[in-house]
Amino acid sequence: MSTLEKDGLEACLFSRPDKKLINIKFMRGTAKIIEAGDLCAAVSTMIDQRDHGTPSGPSRSGKTPTDVRNWVAGL
Repeated sequence: MSTLEKDGLEACLFSRPDKKLINIKFMRGTAKIIEAGDLCAAVSTMIDQRDHGTPSGPSRSGKTPTDVRNWVAGL
């Protein structure tokens, strides 16, 4: 990721003086390459949903859940 992209992401997350970033989690999803613009668009969508009271929650991948205890035991 270039310095310009990093600056853009930082501006996207921290440029609103009327908002305070408390906790945010990103899930990788299925893309092999994550573009800075795509990440900024996702953040903007989340902010818009929160500002308008739209309920939101973690995205669901549709994959079968993995029991980590069984996975670690099989190592």
